[in-house]
Amino acid sequence: MSKQDPAAAARGYLDAVSALKAGIDESAVTAAAGLFVSVWKAGGTVYTAGSERTAGMAADAAVSLSRGCAVLGRKGLNAVCLGACPAALPDAAGAGDVLATFGADDALTALSAAASAAGLKTVAFTGLGGEALAESADLRFFVDSGCPSEVADICFIAFHAVIRTVRETLKDEWGLEVIFPPDGHDFKFALFDFDGTLSLIREGWQKIMIPYFCEELVKAPGAADETPEEIERCVTEFVDMLTGKQTIYQCMALADEIKKRGGTPLDPMDYKAEYIRRLMEKIHDRREGLRSGEIDPETLLVRGSCKLLQTLLDNGIRLYCASGTDQPQVREEAALLGMDRYFGENIYGALDEHATACTKELVIRRLLAENDLDGSELLSFGDGFVEIELVSRIGGYPIAVATDEARKCGIDEWKRQRLVGAGAGAVIPDFEEAQKIVDFILQK
Repeated sequence: MSKQDPAAAARGYLDAVSALKAGIDESAVTAAAGLFVSVWKAGGTVYTAGSERTAGMAADAAVSLSRGCAVLGRKGLNAVCLGACPAALPDAAGAGDVLATFGADDALTALSAAASAAGLKTVAFTGLGGEALAESADLRFFVDSGCPSEVADICFIAFHAVIRTVRETLKDEWGLEVIFPPDGHDFKFALFDFDGTLSLIREGWQKIMIPYFCEELVKAPGAADETPEEIERCVTEFVDMLTGKQTIYQCMALADEIKKRGGTPLDPMDYKAEYIRRLMEKIHDRREGLRSGEIDPETLLVRGSCKLLQTLLDNGIRLYCASGTDQPQVREEAALLGMDRYFGENIYGALDEHATACTKELVIRRLLAENDLDGSELLSFGDGFVEIELVSRIGGYPIAVATDEARKCGIDEWKRQRLVGAGAGAVIPDFEEAQKIVDFILQK
């Protein structure tokens, strides 16, 4: 009698599971994710339960909902594992909550029926033997197998597909994250950064500056001892750290790094001119499209920009814009986007005669001096380390606009981390919820 090949047995099981996995309904995954997100929005609870055999799955599912759905330190869903049936729903459970069941037995079917009667939505992850449970559930993942291990494997794959979908959805449901509230502030002025905070015309500028600076830095004699990755890491670090200041600061930092490596740098203004030339080549079509009317300005603005600016004005808050971009260009691009109607002449950019003075710091000083203001009366919105740190340092309230510029929605996780570290009091993905943002600022 020949022995069974262990590898063949493993292949057989994997082939069977693979075939069953192909039967997972993607629309059911999306629907279940939407249901769980609605629970998150409503502050409800997802209860999980299993049979004696699948109680461990139910416990793991609760952990995945609470921890696996957490985004950037924000808590995930409220999830409570009821363990193995027979189990009773808590008295507080009701409409707005969900019961997710794993496996199949009579007690689990009875629990699901009780949940439905109490107003909960139900999601069943089950296989052969759980037909009655699947039939009565609002959403179901049914595995056409009577093998408990196969059913468990496929159900958990489906469940984790739901979790992944929930997590990605919550990134775009960020809303307003409060690091610390604006207590004790009486805001009279709001200072806005321009590029990346309001305007998306220059989205992708880092992909122009960083490779160009790497090209220049690698020419220095000492750069021969560094890998391309090390050069890129160095450039990325100083470019990011100086974001928010005038472009010339990043060019000056490049010159310093070239000197450190034994090279003879060009004048920083030469680096700036070449960078601007390359950038303008990239964004030429955007600017011309706005000028000709072929591009709707809304498509190149952070979502809700106009709504927020108007709401602030309606509440008596004067608006200023300060950018590290050269003043003629920032004023031109602000006009192309229709931003000048909110700021009027209060749009400031870099000037060659103040090449080494921070535009934003100059504007802040002018605001405070001319209006006899205390720093606590200043509110700011920005996506750069510099402006967040500046306003925080003088006692103002900086709000980080951590927009994912490429997707034009949701949170850029790296931006958020840096801006919170710079002293941001709150983080938003955009201005879509303008009234909520203003109500929060004014503590209504």
